[in-house]
Amino acid sequence: MVENYYTVEEVANLLKLSKYTVYEMVKRGELSAVKVGRQVRISRDDINRMINKGKRQHSPDDFAKSVLPIPIMFIGSHDLLVESVIKYANEKKNGLLIIPAFVGSMEGLLSLYYGRADIVGCHLFDEETGTYNIPFIKRLFPGETPVVVRFVSRNIGWIVPKGNPKRLAGWNDLLRNDLTFMNRQKGSGTRILLDFHLKKLGVDGSQIKGYEKEEMTHYSAASAVSRGEADFALGTESAAQALGLDFVVLEKERYDLVMKKDFHASHQWKHLESLLLSDEIKERMSKLGGYEWIHIGEKVTEGL
Repeated sequence: MVENYYTVEEVANLLKLSKYTVYEMVKRGELSAVKVGRQVRISRDDINRMINKGKRQHSPDDFAKSVLPIPIMFIGSHDLLVESVIKYANEKKNGLLIIPAFVGSMEGLLSLYYGRADIVGCHLFDEETGTYNIPFIKRLFPGETPVVVRFVSRNIGWIVPKGNPKRLAGWNDLLRNDLTFMNRQKGSGTRILLDFHLKKLGVDGSQIKGYEKEEMTHYSAASAVSRGEADFALGTESAAQALGLDFVVLEKERYDLVMKKDFHASHQWKHLESLLLSDEIKERMSKLGGYEWIHIGEKVTEGL
């Protein structure tokens, strides 16, 4: 990565300051910051420059080694378990700092290709082969073979209000005209899966009430159902359970982690890998619901 960026909260935690103090430093011009979407992000280099203005006896490298772990940039598909893993890793304060950007599976793979991501989380269904992720990876990385590591299988289906008042039951519900849908953004694995089934049913997206409305995460799509803005959304069982909603299982999909070979060989990955295989993470999966993890950590070789 050319630069490594931190949120204001992460800078405050690392430097033992309040968020207010960090914002004031940015406002006064003592600390440079950039806007990434709606968030303020601060680069590791700018933090080092600010610190070393008053501590010339320490080099930026010394400061980085003693205070700031090199962050792992996770970019890809949203998942509540991924959120939980990242939070757990960052709270342990044992040398791992993971910065997530949930922008969708396809955008994640493109970020890996351009060197903006260390790890990508993706669940892209390929209609030609009926398989997940590998066909897309092969098309996006000609002449290069990233490392693909199994994470989880998860239930995908209709997120509906408690009691399932509209009695949704399967993909054919997309043919009904009495339902309002909440969609996901283009490039997300969930959107690709939805459009595949619309094509199978011979239905155009414009015929679905609410198809044009998009949310960026499973949780936000589920929240729209919870607020009564939509009758249903396509998402994960864990998102439905988190908001006390009902869930109609449609199928099980594969969520993989993708990375370049050099990152897979790094100490950062080895550290994160051991965390993924820990009992703590398995307990978190069980509490969230809708996951299977029997293949977690396995390196995928078939089809690559």
